[in-house]
Amino acid sequence: MTNQSNISFEKMKAEIGKAGNLFYQYRACRRDAETIYDIENIRHGQVYARTPLQMNDPFDSMIGFSPEKIYDECIDLVLSQAKLSMDQNVILILKNILKYRVIGKTIEFIGALNKLKKYIFTQSVISHVSPDNFPQFIAGNVDKLYRKCPSEIKQYFNNKQLFFVFSIIIKDYKNVKIEEKAIIDVLNIEDSLKLLEEKVVKVRDQIYLPFIKEFLSKLTVVCFSASGWDNQLMWAHYANSYSGICVEYDFEKMNKFIGFMYPVKYSCDRPTLTLRDLGIDKFETDESGKLKTVEPDMSAILSYMLSKNKCWEYEDEWRIINTGEQPYTPIFIDTPFIKSITMGLNLDDICKQLLWDVCQEKGIDCYQLVINSSDYHLTREKLTEESIGFNETKELSYINLLVAHTSSLSEKMSNDSKAVVKAAEEGSLEVNSMINVLTSALDFLSDAYFLKTSFNRYCKHINIQESEMRENEQIRTAISQIDGFVSAAKLGSDSINKNLGDFLLTRKISLSDYHKAKMLSANILELVDKHLGLKVFGVETQICVSTDEETSNSIE
Repeated sequence: MTNQSNISFEKMKAEIGKAGNLFYQYRACRRDAETIYDIENIRHGQVYARTPLQMNDPFDSMIGFSPEKIYDECIDLVLSQAKLSMDQNVILILKNILKYRVIGKTIEFIGALNKLKKYIFTQSVISHVSPDNFPQFIAGNVDKLYRKCPSEIKQYFNNKQLFFVFSIIIKDYKNVKIEEKAIIDVLNIEDSLKLLEEKVVKVRDQIYLPFIKEFLSKLTVVCFSASGWDNQLMWAHYANSYSGICVEYDFEKMNKFIGFMYPVKYSCDRPTLTLRDLGIDKFETDESGKLKTVEPDMSAILSYMLSKNKCWEYEDEWRIINTGEQPYTPIFIDTPFIKSITMGLNLDDICKQLLWDVCQEKGIDCYQLVINSSDYHLTREKLTEESIGFNETKELSYINLLVAHTSSLSEKMSNDSKAVVKAAEEGSLEVNSMINVLTSALDFLSDAYFLKTSFNRYCKHINIQESEMRENEQIRTAISQIDGFVSAAKLGSDSINKNLGDFLLTRKISLSDYHKAKMLSANILELVDKHLGLKVFGVETQICVSTDEETSNSIE
């Protein structure tokens, strides 16, 4: 893969700034039994990037190719290895007959050759050229003849040398229809054609297409729109028919490289990638049998990845493209610069409440989409606690959702914690499990915070007395368990944070995972502080903030 340092982050950010810095994602935001995926990404300050081979448009970033270009390339590579002892003009003829044979266009090619014959002989008659002087006529006038050649002929003989060679071989066919077999027999190239055809098809099926597919599978793409929060087609196509959300990102706050971010170019012409673009200029393999490659042409790859059919122009799309080593491996990209969320007309009530709580925690502005009554324009209104309102049935459903999610997270944390402990007992570090524990702990703390907030909201609106809460053993036990987890989360996060430097120095953890763990630990401690500042209605907090006693156990 190409070296990312060759890309100027400052120049890229300047181009983003010229576009206004504000970009949008329209999301369906449907409710799931345990979690709401789109809201999870908002809560984590991340966007999901996937391989281009999984895009919703079947033309979008898929393996687009021109058969002629594929076979030109494959044939050139095969011929360079074959080292045929033939005249270069004969090899040129062989190459083109072979190309149109393997792509199944022999009839069209021979038809174009007969049209070329008619065109050349017509021009020779106009110039009063005798048959004996025919080759000299072509050689002396090739520039003019090629320039004036009809486009339907020129598309098959698309350079002057090719045009000249085939114009010369038709001199013996003035009154005879040209057939493929006649040319092959005259040049005695049938055996070479058959052998090369087998090799070229093998190259295409076993090297060319698999290599391009593997290359694309290692790229990831995440899409944004620069068209604003009020793009009605985007609401209809990507936001669950106006029932989803629109997330607004302010990329002016982006302070590090998170990928190649550029606008999509819309065209009626479909781009292609060649093996040379991807870093293959000859078929040589290493000791493991893998093709040797050179530095790929990143500009050609980005051009390919940033091209889309003109019918999608309404999206005004920008893309973040990243390169990786593992095929079909989606990634999450840090984008903690959400400016606002606009909620669709019929967004699920529970999603709306959870989004509101997330936005309150994160300091994100929330809006409600509104359809104008007098015209086709959309407006939006900023939401407040009062405009969100209270509904007892909805609030209880929301509490049940949070309880179910925290239960699921507890089970997941328990499994990952066991893997961390087992690895520690064997003297190693299970990095992925440790990251998963921190992520789940952060989610649990966030859900627990929302659960406390919802509980307070519920008690406030149905006028429960604080004395009733203090006397309710079940509620006191539940709050105690949450507070116990918060205390454990702090201790565990402090312990991991303290040892991360040693893990990095001893190469037990990569630099990227080190930064990820540091960020998760910091977010956990921030949420612990929020829990400390949130008094549960009628119940005293039992969160322990002491760090004197160190723990070596993972968060459980």
